[in-house]
Amino acid sequence: MLATYLISEASAQKSSRWCNYISALPRQPYSLLYWTRAELDRYLEASQIRQRAIERVTDVIGTYNDLRLRIFSKYPDIFPEEVFNMETFRWSFGILFSRLVRLPSMDGKVALVPWADMLNHSCEVETFLDYNKSSQGVVFTTDRAYQPGEQVFISYGKKSNGELLLSYGFVPKEGANPSDSVELPLSLKKSDKCYKEKLEALRKHGLSTSQCYPIQITGWPLELMAYAYLAVSPPSMSKQFDEIAAAASNKSTIKKDLRYPDIEEKALQFILDSCESSISKYSKFLQASRSMDLDVTSPKQLNRRVFLKQLAVDLCTSEQRILFRAQYILRRRLRDMRSGELRALRIFDGLRNIFK
Repeated sequence: MLATYLISEASAQKSSRWCNYISALPRQPYSLLYWTRAELDRYLEASQIRQRAIERVTDVIGTYNDLRLRIFSKYPDIFPEEVFNMETFRWSFGILFSRLVRLPSMDGKVALVPWADMLNHSCEVETFLDYNKSSQGVVFTTDRAYQPGEQVFISYGKKSNGELLLSYGFVPKEGANPSDSVELPLSLKKSDKCYKEKLEALRKHGLSTSQCYPIQITGWPLELMAYAYLAVSPPSMSKQFDEIAAAASNKSTIKKDLRYPDIEEKALQFILDSCESSISKYSKFLQASRSMDLDVTSPKQLNRRVFLKQLAVDLCTSEQRILFRAQYILRRRLRDMRSGELRALRIFDGLRNIFK
């Protein structure tokens, strides 16, 4: 496993063939792996990326504990605890999450590419690394010409600001990332008369009562709309629960562009309510962040908290911005639908009065 190999080479120090490269790697990457649970809860309470970070930390700890139980403890001479421990594993995985490169020409295999992984990310470029069979090496292809002395950037992929913070420990400037998105949580109501039937339909297609869907500044996926349809569908639509749940799953090959005009208004209102609930959480955090950490006296601790808080503020500001845009679109669509219905009712009443 690459993480174990990296730890082994790092412990070899100058005797490692990768000594110069490893010595240049950060000793404590700022990925969310290095945030404590208290820091995640404090600064990222409003963002769904908090749960992703908790899951990643749990996975890393679980992987280490499994290896320690099955291998490290049985071969202590090969895997001494002073070298292969939780701290070195956290460091190794932090490096891998932030520096592994996916190589399309090698069927998407991932690899560490020393020195090339030192290139900084830019949301404005589409440059990439790939393996070149003729030269038998990794080639860096740029999307434009660079001047001597000009910094060369690379793309880490089409990732949201939350994903960039999760793996790389930074957040692009607000509005600079065209791939930015925010996870919107949606949930079935337990008071729903068809709660059990809907839950069964969701589970059949690998979903649960609570699902998160990405919203971008340009809109949201069809799966989100399908989930909203299911959440507001009445008992009379029970035969269609399975079809709607399938459309809400990104694993399904069933046509997802379903439309149910009779409940579309309720579905949009359901999404709007969820959107506004999330917005209020972001607003609460951003307002509270102004007075956070004023009681910290240790300069070192204060510097860390200020840095992490600023990352969280930048992330939450960008995610809330997307939600505000979605809120505007939803309110406008609902207003248009309701004004159209009102006009139709007035026309109907007028015709009815004529024929009285």
